[in-house]
Amino acid sequence: LYKTESHNYSVELPQGWMRWNKGDHLLITRDGVLLQYIQIVRLNIDDPLKHTKKKFSKSMLPQETAEVILDDIASNQTIGNFELIENVPIKISGIPGFKAVYTYKNKDGLKVKSIYYGFILDKWFYGLNYNAAQRYYFDKDIKTFEKVLDSFKLIKTV
Repeated sequence: LYKTESHNYSVELPQGWMRWNKGDHLLITRDGVLLQYIQIVRLNIDDPLKHTKKKFSKSMLPQETAEVILDDIASNQTIGNFELIENVPIKISGIPGFKAVYTYKNKDGLKVKSIYYGFILDKWFYGLNYNAAQRYYFDKDIKTFEKVLDSFKLIKTV
């Protein structure tokens, strides 16, 4: 169990995966970040995002929240051929959020598939992202991501 009071969540991490903590990001991988990773982020909704001028707000609907984070991802210069496959509302740990599925090519031309779950609670955006090479690795580790997602719990909901 990985628990961070300062970021207000706990999550079960899979055995055999390596972990990096960097600021508001938790990143885990088994075979290397170029092949697959699971990332959990917590961002202050008042802070600017790296690749978009769009901003979060407390009153956003889940689909509006998705549009902001997806624009930030699609606007990243290292991502090419961004293609949104699915963007639907969903509850995450009992909180209204979104689930987005998309593909892109990384700077080396490798096709990557990603699932991104996110929601806003109070002044924080929480995102859980699974990213993997579409061929072989995505299907290989999707069940691991689903277990991580299912185990995600907020310590306090307000």
